[in-house]
Amino acid sequence: MSKAADKALAESMGRRRPREAIQAEVADSVLAELVPPSTVDLPIESLYRSPFQVRTMGSEDDVAKLAESIQASGMISPIVVRIVPAPNAELQIKQVPEFLMGEKDLTVKSFEIITGHHRVQAAIRLGWTQIPAVIKHMTDAQAAIALTADNAIKKDLTDWDRYQSILMLEQSGACRTGREIAATLGVSASQVTNLRSFGELPVAALEIVRANPDVCAYKLAYKLHNKGLNKSEPALVTEALQRLADRAAKHAMGKDTLDKDDLTAQEQVIPWILGKVAARSTNKTYRRELRINRPGNRAIRVLVTELGATIDAQGLNPELLAKLIEDNLEQLTAG
Repeated sequence: MSKAADKALAESMGRRRPREAIQAEVADSVLAELVPPSTVDLPIESLYRSPFQVRTMGSEDDVAKLAESIQASGMISPIVVRIVPAPNAELQIKQVPEFLMGEKDLTVKSFEIITGHHRVQAAIRLGWTQIPAVIKHMTDAQAAIALTADNAIKKDLTDWDRYQSILMLEQSGACRTGREIAATLGVSASQVTNLRSFGELPVAALEIVRANPDVCAYKLAYKLHNKGLNKSEPALVTEALQRLADRAAKHAMGKDTLDKDDLTAQEQVIPWILGKVAARSTNKTYRRELRINRPGNRAIRVLVTELGATIDAQGLNPELLAKLIEDNLEQLTAG
């Protein structure tokens, strides 16, 4: 991180300020010193998605609305890119080719998108072949921090995106401490800790959240981890999240009829899981056999099931039987 960015980061952590102000200052401090004053038109085919971009890409509807806005008002802000030599670009294009399809000439310079991924999608939808861009020279760490700080001010950023940002900032070496990560994301250190709860979800549940980021906020991920349900009931956790995803898909298709076991809100997940656990325990067959020994006499056998108790005490006086049961009541009622 540059000296200016380091200063902004340190100052932002040293005083209480609005989250948006911290995010904007960190992003601007990284970008301002790297931005040349001029804007150029770059061929869209020379662009590719940054490997540091972990934000969930917009839906077709989102891109269509942005395209309409750009067509009506023009592209107000140019995208920001950095130059990446062709050999490195070839590797990165193979990793993240998502919306720039077709063959690319890797013998020419390629440009990694730092900010403006959605604008590029919209430009492609409009049939543009070029797009206004500002070219910057920056290191991987600078690119990772600038991109993350820019994402952090987006209203549609999901908690899953923030968790992915944490992993990316750590793995890229862009941030060295949890405090740096928190400042870059514009969240508290405790929220960074809670966001890591996503990593405790069962593998199958993680895949559901990866495909449907809106079905699990960090608060739900934290509660599932805190209550130990990820380890004790991984199948039910996975099923609950899948039900939320299925319900969201039905709603998107205009099917609002609720089935008996549908989940419509994240707040229902833990009660639903606990309810399933309780029902399973209730239905479990109970059987326990107890013996009450009588010196010099045949032992009394007591068979206890969920239907009641059967006592085998042949030849025993009823009053004595009652006394024996009373004397052994603690044993009989033990779990």
